[in-house]
Amino acid sequence: MGTTEVNGPPLTRREFLRVSGQAGLGAVTLTVAGGAFLPGPSGAQRRGSAAIREIHIETREVNWELAPGKRIKAMAYNGQIPGPELRLKEGERVRISLKNSLSEPTTIHWHGVDVPNSMDGVPGITQKPVQPGETFIYEFEARPAGTRWYHTHFQGHRQLDLGLYAPLIIEPGEPDPFPFDREYTLVMDDWATGTGTTVARTTEGTAGSRAGMGGMMGMMRGMMGGSMGRMMEGMMGRGGMGTMMGDGQRSAYDTMTINGKAYPATKSLKVRKGERVRLRLINASADHTHVIRLAGHRLQVTHTDGNPLVQPLEVDAVPIVPSERYDVLFAADRPGAWFLYCVEPGHAAAGEQVLVVYEGREDAKPEAPVEGMAGLDLWHYSLGRSRDILPAASGQERAYYLVLSGGMMGSDVWTINGKQYPRTDPLRLRKGDLARVRFENHSMEAHPMHLHGQSFKILEVNGQRLVAPIAKDSVDVEAHMGSVDIEFTAHNPGDWFFHCHKPMHMEGGMITLAKIT
Repeated sequence: MGTTEVNGPPLTRREFLRVSGQAGLGAVTLTVAGGAFLPGPSGAQRRGSAAIREIHIETREVNWELAPGKRIKAMAYNGQIPGPELRLKEGERVRISLKNSLSEPTTIHWHGVDVPNSMDGVPGITQKPVQPGETFIYEFEARPAGTRWYHTHFQGHRQLDLGLYAPLIIEPGEPDPFPFDREYTLVMDDWATGTGTTVARTTEGTAGSRAGMGGMMGMMRGMMGGSMGRMMEGMMGRGGMGTMMGDGQRSAYDTMTINGKAYPATKSLKVRKGERVRLRLINASADHTHVIRLAGHRLQVTHTDGNPLVQPLEVDAVPIVPSERYDVLFAADRPGAWFLYCVEPGHAAAGEQVLVVYEGREDAKPEAPVEGMAGLDLWHYSLGRSRDILPAASGQERAYYLVLSGGMMGSDVWTINGKQYPRTDPLRLRKGDLARVRFENHSMEAHPMHLHGQSFKILEVNGQRLVAPIAKDSVDVEAHMGSVDIEFTAHNPGDWFFHCHKPMHMEGGMITLAKIT
């Protein structure tokens, strides 16, 4: 693993706010997926010449056990949920064969990877759907380095809900800037099994208002505070009016999983006192934000959607919206047993918790998870400062204004500038152009907007300019007139999906294209 020194000690959230107001290769194979430790790719996956690596993936239906006594008909890559974690080297050329053993078509999207447009996995745009019994070959160079993932892009709501997703880790060609001793990958998901209490949806968003940056609901909570603020959040952001807007045929999610399992079926994470432990956190959920906390420990955010920060930023908990990824470190300095869990109401009770157990303390009794975010320092977009890793622009600067709306009176119609895809107006760019995009959310639900094929910089959230931009491929645009400004260099030619990553919103029409020539 990398041994490069970190660029200075990690800042705490409070220190960052105070300062900003004044003006080895990470090749650990001890990873978790599908509730079990996974080694590196098998010999069968590694067949091929030195110049190209071959990997084989099969989609098929499974009867998956989320927890003891709770089974569900699901879909899986290679028979497991999440699918097998793929570990690639930056710049490595891979040929991945997808065999479809489902009774319906499917595709794979390589989320956060700069693949050629024909390999992007969007049916009807970049490829034909892979029919039952067919095999499709994806071939690309693994770039950029970082925590990525792969998932279906066919009938996204249904197939993603049923388990077609998996981690994809691209290891950097240079030593990792943030050394660690042990590593785990954790994939969070929401499930509708019809056997438990429905978990309230996350509708408002987490880009900044909960952490004090602004937005209508943030201002109301700030002005009213206490129980009144929480009541308004409940009425408009957690249920109440929020659920009146756009429920349509939405699933009632009642089970929350980590690596395909709900507690007590989640597999404990073993650590040793004195270690620095890296967690790669991926939100594969269709509908829920997960606010992840490790009891008794602080978390140091090091990467946003796989892209490294200049230095770690220390917080108590990390909100992760659908499709986002965060890498965090923690110091294993408090021997015992501790729960890593989601603090959102109802999530831990629905299964979203896993034990972190120190060696020699296997008999320790952990404290029960404590719900709620009161008093916690939360990560948000204004805290980070990304390394300068994105390509520079060489062409024209082009500006776009995208109004996100829909979901009125129970409808699942979702629009961009008043239009549903495929009638939305594309962003037309030439290679090298700099695109500046402002999102403004006129709806009562947050929208995690994801751009295929290239990453972007977040410049401004809810009218507040960030001290330094952060690099991502997904951004949460808060409900109730939230806004986000981003920019990206159009470096990867093709027709690229730009859409809300809540599948019900995507299927309802909240999609446009970035057409780069």
